[in-house]
Amino acid sequence: MSANRILLLSVDSSLAQRIDDAMKGRATTELAQALTPELIKRPCVILLDRDAVPPERSLAAALSIVTEGAGGRPVVLVTDETDADQILHAIRAGADDVIPRGAADSSEIAAILGRLLNQMAADHGSSGRLSLVMGADQESAALVATDMAVSRARSGSSTLLIDCTMPTSAAEAYLDLPVRYGLASAIADIDRLDASLLSNTLARHEPSGLMLLTLDGGSGAEPSGIAPADIAALIRLLRTCCGDVLLCTGSLRHSGLLRTLASLADHIDLLCAQSIREMEACRHLLDRMGQDEAMRAKTQLLVWDHQPGILLDSRRMADVLQTGSVLPLPIDPVRARNALNAGRPLAVEGGADRYMRAIRQACGVEARLSTKGLDRLRRLLQRPVEPTA
Repeated sequence: MSANRILLLSVDSSLAQRIDDAMKGRATTELAQALTPELIKRPCVILLDRDAVPPERSLAAALSIVTEGAGGRPVVLVTDETDADQILHAIRAGADDVIPRGAADSSEIAAILGRLLNQMAADHGSSGRLSLVMGADQESAALVATDMAVSRARSGSSTLLIDCTMPTSAAEAYLDLPVRYGLASAIADIDRLDASLLSNTLARHEPSGLMLLTLDGGSGAEPSGIAPADIAALIRLLRTCCGDVLLCTGSLRHSGLLRTLASLADHIDLLCAQSIREMEACRHLLDRMGQDEAMRAKTQLLVWDHQPGILLDSRRMADVLQTGSVLPLPIDPVRARNALNAGRPLAVEGGADRYMRAIRQACGVEARLSTKGLDRLRRLLQRPVEPTA
């Protein structure tokens, strides 16, 4: 059963059935005669049937009572009076929208209620964890974001990776996963976007279950006609559809959008190599995000290809960049390049090398012992202890 609820203030069961049919399983419709705190405890969209308003009460008064008791939930008037003056009157009285009671085309009802359901979910629904991964080297950041996302997906979480690397998605190549659905398409579908549509539309990495959304949508060209506010609204909605959303910021450089994403994020990973030039680029990136105390506290510096012999050590880098924590990220460049070329992420191979231990620590996934590791541990425990002299 769908978790989305439509609360219809009416006694007309046939109207409730028509709305159910229009939503095609995306939401369940419940009949009620009055709002109570129990009914609106969970997120819902509230529909007021004009025919259920007593003749002695004005429509404005009825809408006022409903909106006051709605607890911020969207309120929609269902009416046969759909001329411009009546719609304007309803909106002024507090309705968020109006749908025709006897609409012949159910898609009109579905479009209006779908948009409000998504708005309600983004404003009042439970949200999954949002993590940002960014860095001056976009390809390296995308590889790290992919290994983190695969690790989260393999731990059992419903996980979505959004890669904004241009001109083409590095995550798409790393996963060897053709993508035909990008950010522009998702924004165009935002009124009807939900977990079911995502699972049926997005590219999915079968070995891990990870879903992938890219900026270019497989076109190799940056999408046009989408505003930063559109991207931010989409991210808010996607968090309600997935347990984990990892966003590799890649080519996103709009200061206002980066500040919004940083404020929404539960965690930020900043990837930087032990290079003074790359540190300067990362510092400019942080400046665009308007770094403050709250953002510094949730930002972790990942020192890419960490080498202890380089004098620019990780602690000094963290002090200069003012990040809340730091984690060395050692990498075998040959192994990483082979994994990218083969389209097989290191996280899929598993293992317990230093890189994967750091990746699991960075994204909060507990390492699981393989069968081989368990067998070795049992042999060690069963080995006889030699008596000491």
